[in-house]
Amino acid sequence: MKGNRRKGHRKTLADMFGSLHPLLRFLIKFNIFALPLYAILLTDVKFQPLMDLTTQIAFAVLRLTGIGAVLNGDVISVPVTDGTFGAYVSWDSTGWKSMLALASLIFATDFPFRKKMYGALLLPVVYAINIFRIWFMFYIATINAAYFELAHVTIWSWGLIFAVLALWLIWMKKFPDGKSMSKAA
Repeated sequence: MKGNRRKGHRKTLADMFGSLHPLLRFLIKFNIFALPLYAILLTDVKFQPLMDLTTQIAFAVLRLTGIGAVLNGDVISVPVTDGTFGAYVSWDSTGWKSMLALASLIFATDFPFRKKMYGALLLPVVYAINIFRIWFMFYIATINAAYFELAHVTIWSWGLIFAVLALWLIWMKKFPDGKSMSKAA
């Protein structure tokens, strides 16, 4: 027997989990928090209200920035050199994966719960970045629709990953951990 464990005393899950290397513990927790992502992908569930909201906001931003967008059902069309270019905001274009990834990264850490709640405040920032991404895609289409796919697949797929990781790192370094805040209260 090792340490001061009594005979017959079994290690609890918390004991075993706490003794893991911090990186391994983080990876396990991250994957547990990412289970909703896997479930949504496997079941092909879509949340239509989020798709509709994202479409409406993206359309409004396009109009506010002077792009002559037209909304017909769920398709946003913009004028291009030789006619119009149209696309719709799909489930994957709502930013749900990026928001869930950031939430999983935040809640997988060992920081205090209060700091994690501050991190949750960054989820609307990810959503806003995604709205900007949609605006940018339509803007690129107005310049040259041939570049839409390149910008969509290359720049913004990697761009959202970068944005999520950057926000997570900023959160870890700059947001209060709750300890200093509780002293002030």
